[in-house]
Amino acid sequence: MLVKVIVWALTWEDVVNRGQRALTDMGVYGIKTTIPYYLEILNSPDFRRGRFNTGFVEAHPELVDYSIKPRKEEIAAALAAAVAAHAGL
Repeated sequence: MLVKVIVWALTWEDVVNRGQRALTDMGVYGIKTTIPYYLEILNSPDFRRGRFNTGFVEAHPELVDYSIKPRKEEIAAALAAAVAAHAGL
């Protein structure tokens, strides 16, 4: 385990939103993470409505069919690092 994220709020909706925000704001580069998978779970309508149990992941195999789209900030950081490396900085 690289990181453990704990969020809290007074309502379920706020907890889910804070969880999304925490995962979206997290910057882990150079390795694949399960962050996109957890975002898929948090975006699931059943999960957002609080309709889940210990069989949730097994009951929703479609959640693993996500695409990883790099954020603009990640692309900019990679380009800046490449330019700096090329310039010998």
